[in-house]
Amino acid sequence: MKKQLYLSLLALTFLAGVTFSQKVSSYRHIPEKTPVGFESEINEFLRQDSISFPPARAWLFTGSSTIRKWDNLKTDFHEIALIHRGFGGSTMEALDYYMDYIVIPYKPFKIIVYEGDNDLAKGVTPDEFIRQCDTFIKRVHEKLPRTKIYFLAIKPSPSRLKFMPVQDEANYKLKKLLHKRRNTGFIDIRPLMYDQSGKIRQDYFESDMLHITGECYKIWADFIKERLQIR
Repeated sequence: MKKQLYLSLLALTFLAGVTFSQKVSSYRHIPEKTPVGFESEINEFLRQDSISFPPARAWLFTGSSTIRKWDNLKTDFHEIALIHRGFGGSTMEALDYYMDYIVIPYKPFKIIVYEGDNDLAKGVTPDEFIRQCDTFIKRVHEKLPRTKIYFLAIKPSPSRLKFMPVQDEANYKLKKLLHKRRNTGFIDIRPLMYDQSGKIRQDYFESDMLHITGECYKIWADFIKERLQIR
């Protein structure tokens, strides 16, 4: 009797271990280096998802460090359920690459994208950037045709003044693209970044003169909420 009980407990322990291992290994993760990098950041998102998957029909905010460093995002947009998926240093190419990991599975109601800063600084042409944005739109709408996608304009930054001509070209072409594509929109935050004399407000930037401050984020949030009628 004792032997049978021991064997039964041993079997249950083994099965529990197998089940646990299956649960641990069942969630998606990036096992090795990819052509675009950011594996550790994406794996952290996937780890979070495996613990508590975000609700469907939430608003997804994604893109580069301008989104990642928005520390008060959920407070600034307390009116809505949102998913915060910015990964610093990213490009539109990287976002396209990881779309099936951190965009499509969430089935978001609306998507807010900020990319372009790093792309253009690395030598990506405005035309190539626009093609990558269009790829994002088409692939999202293949799976989620009713999801509306908004792109934030590439912001002017004191540390990247030399890139402003290509930024202006990319913003112009992005706005033109979004005018043609259904369920998309262009949110032009650029006017918010200048003072009354037409100079970039340096007080809206951190010491690196690239990343914006909490005060600037709050102004962006108010503008976006008014633009998208978030109440």
